[in-house]
This record gives sequence, C-alpha cells and structure tokens, in this order.
Amino acid sequence: MGEVADIGRGKSKHRPRDAEFLFGGRYPFIQTGDVRKADLYLTEFTQTYSEAGLLQSKLWNEDTLCITIAANIAETSILKIKACFPDSIIGLIPKENKTIVLFVKYLFDKFKIEIQNLSQGVAQDNLNQDKLSKIEFTFPNIEEQKKISSFIFSIDSRIQTQKKIIEQLETLMKGVGYKLFNKKISFKNTDLSEFPCWESKKGNEVFSNISNKNHNSELPILAITQEYGAIPRDLIDFQISVTDKSVESYKIVEKGDFIISLRSFQGGIEYSEYKGICSPAYIILRNKTEVNSYFYKYYFKSESYIKQLNKKLEGIRDGKMISYAYFSDISLPLPSLNEQTKIANFLSSLQEKIETEKQILKKLELQKKFLLANLFV
Repeated sequence: MGEVADIGRGKSKHRPRDAEFLFGGRYPFIQTGDVRKADLYLTEFTQTYSEAGLLQSKLWNEDTLCITIAANIAETSILKIKACFPDSIIGLIPKENKTIVLFVKYLFDKFKIEIQNLSQGVAQDNLNQDKLSKIEFTFPNIEEQKKISSFIFSIDSRIQTQKKIIEQLETLMKGVGYKLFNKKISFKNTDLSEFPCWESKKGNEVFSNISNKNHNSELPILAITQEYGAIPRDLIDFQISVTDKSVESYKIVEKGDFIISLRSFQGGIEYSEYKGICSPAYIILRNKTEVNSYFYKYYFKSESYIKQLNKKLEGIRDGKMISYAYFSDISLPLPSLNEQTKIANFLSSLQEKIETEKQILKKLELQKKFLLANLFV
C-alpha cells in the first residue's frame, strides 16, 4: 500500500481535559467514532479545534481516506471536508496515476476482517502506519480501477439514498407518534364526529401481571430483545443453554402479551407476536380490559411514556428490573377502542413502509457485498 499512497498518522498533542483552549473553534476535529458512524463520505463531526488547536495538529484535505487504528480498527471513510484528526486515525492519500481513493476505500471494505487480524497479538489490539504500508493488494491499471469503483459506487449511492429514506420515515413516525400520543393531532370517527375524551388509567387498571407456568416445555423459548421484541430464540440464533428442569419454571407468553425487559434502561417493555415461554424472571403483562395491543406497543416505545418510565426509575441502579408495582403506578392513556385502532393502524402502516425500505436496503447491501467479493482478489 505504501507504494501507491502516502500514509500518515493523525496529530494531536493535547487532550480536552488538559487544554480546553484548543477546542471550540472552526476547524473540524474528527474522532474515531465519527469515522465509524460515517458511511462512504465523512462530513459530520462532534468536536472542533481553535486556531491554537490547529497549530498543534494538522489539517487534512478532502478525499483523504480516514482509517481508524485503535478501538474500532479498520473503519474507513473518505473526508469530504478539510479536518484534523488524532493519532488514533491514519490518513491515506493516493499517489497520482497509482490508485484512487474510492478504489482503496472499497479494498478496505472487502478486506476489513483480514486487516483487523493484522492488529492482533499484542496486549491492546491496534494497527499502525508501518503495518498498513506493508499490506499487499492487487492494483489493476488506473482506468480499470476507475471502472470498478464507479460500478460499486452506483450501488453505494443507492445504499446512501436508501438509508436517508429510512431515516426520514423513522423521523416522521417518531414525530407523528409524539403528536398523536400528546393529542397535538387526532383522528375523527368514520362519520367525522369527534372521538370521546381519553381516559387516564394506572398501569394495573389496564394490564395484569401474568405468571402461568402450566405447560409441557414444548413451546418455543422466547428471547426478549429491543430490536425484535419477544421472538423465538432459534429465529435470531440466540443460544443460551437451559436444562429441562429450569424450563419447567418458565412462564407462558401469549401472542399480544407485553414483557418488561430485564434491563429496563435498555429495553423497556417489549411486545410478543408469538406464543412461547420465557424466563420466570420476566414480568408478563396482559390486558385485563379490551384494548388494541398495537396501540400500546407503539405507546410503550413513545417519548411520552419513556419519560414517565425514566422519572419513575430515577435512583434505581442500571440493570435493575422495573417491578410490576412501578409499572402500575404510571398513568396510561385509554382512548376509545376505535380511536386506539385508528392510531395503531396508521402507525403500523408507517412501520410496514419502514420495514419494506429496510428490506430494499438489505438487498442493496448484499449486492455490494457480492460485487466486492467478485471484483477484488
């Protein structure tokens, strides 16, 4: 790599805790986390240097490939702004007529795991300038590099667009959900009449704490996750060994039940689309009055409810499970069943659109992976 590119380490002599006067100016100061969060191009940053900060660092030009060499090793992104960065990031600038930055970026995408493996074997895994310079890659002529890069870039551009579509839809859903649950906007009945005013009920007036262990252990064991809610472990390759004896004490979860996560600060309350069993450590909630479960599925993940939950949990150490008593003491909105259904259907349609767009994104990412695997050797 050193034959086709100039490779240099970032520079930063001071840390924020030692010299605050170096920070807060107009010069972007890129962190490893900024590189990790960026996609193809890096334009966003969380810290800046002042004039004094710039004097003890270096300003890198656009089209520099940023490569992390500590913490999250071999994460890469192409600078699209002039910026400084610390010595935990290496800057790579292609030599003219030898290679182009886009081709090198895709090389790193393809061989990321192999490059990460080069950093292993020391007390703290890291990658250095010397190791990077000595990595051997196959480089076709410059014109072929441009063609290959352009081909992959066409897919990459669609991936970036797709991510923006998903982000915009998620922002829309969050905003609309906030307005619906806080009565900033509302639906009307099919005859255009207003729905009745919302009632307010304590959690234990709407949901019961269920502990049914009457099963033969043949039901699927559910994993309680933030991403998927309650879902059979074998659907997400979630493996934890359990004994037949321990499974006997597991609780039955019915479709439509809610489960209070064991780590409430991270998960909160999860919805189950499946009948199965879960650890007796979990609290299972089942509606005691007729409700639309999807209404509460969205409400329990809303900013309005999470604020109430966090306020109730103040002072509880991280990792402690919220009790049914805590849940019971939090007020829940109880619109009419028809209005619950209208809200749930609307939010579900948005969620379905988001999931559809995520599937498109997944297919594009698979296409890119296929191209990287077959165009680079």
